[in-house]
Amino acid sequence: MNAGAPVGLYSISVRGLDVPDLLSWAARHRIPFVHLRGGSRGCDLAARDASTLARWREASERTVPVTGVSADTDLADLLGIDPAVRRQAREEVSCLADAARTLGAGWLRLLARRPLHMTDFAADSSGPLDNLAVPLLVELHDPQWLAPRPHAALAHLLQQQPRLQILADSTQLAQALAESGDGRAAERLERLGPWIKVLHLSDPGPGLAASGHGVVADHVMRRIADGQRIEVAVEWTGADRTPAAALTRHREHAEWWSRRNAAHPGVGS
Repeated sequence: MNAGAPVGLYSISVRGLDVPDLLSWAARHRIPFVHLRGGSRGCDLAARDASTLARWREASERTVPVTGVSADTDLADLLGIDPAVRRQAREEVSCLADAARTLGAGWLRLLARRPLHMTDFAADSSGPLDNLAVPLLVELHDPQWLAPRPHAALAHLLQQQPRLQILADSTQLAQALAESGDGRAAERLERLGPWIKVLHLSDPGPGLAASGHGVVADHVMRRIADGQRIEVAVEWTGADRTPAAALTRHREHAEWWSRRNAAHPGVGS
């Protein structure tokens, strides 16, 4: 049986471990890679000196790789019309992108807390995305991103920016599919498919039983089967984020992913 993409873990899922200990713990439990929360609400990579980052890179080489890093910076700040806000966001993103590359990661995630329209972008929105150490992913935190106008603005931006892709969060996208006013959110998600670089199987507590998780996962499975490279990781955000609880959820959701792959003719074979 082909289980599809291996399933890593987003570091937000587990508390109480520093970065080297987290990576060692992941290796012991055969978690193949880690996505690291790198902003000020996580391990605050921007505040780490070069020797610490080098030590963490060495730790990852001995254990499991850090394949991606998340920032707290918002897409609206990085590409918006206020030059001072845009400049500060660019500095934050540039610093974190450099740190991500030092750790060996291949991308940096931006937040997208509010849906944008074309008029919300600066006239030259390409500058903040040029010459960064790693490509950027955008995580769509609002269900209205799959509404007509924000979706059109996002699609235009992705078409114009080859270094910008998407992190698909199954909980967020399941909500967007459920709240679609015109019933076409699934169609719009399908059109965004070529830009999906990462899928988080996102569980805030109730698991992945809601149908929207399956719709999003199936969409990603089809793309992986067609040759698109997409990283898949568990994001556990329930109340108990001890290592034991995080490991239990990771195993449950990795098995859910494997079973779902196996159930799809032409995907799991």
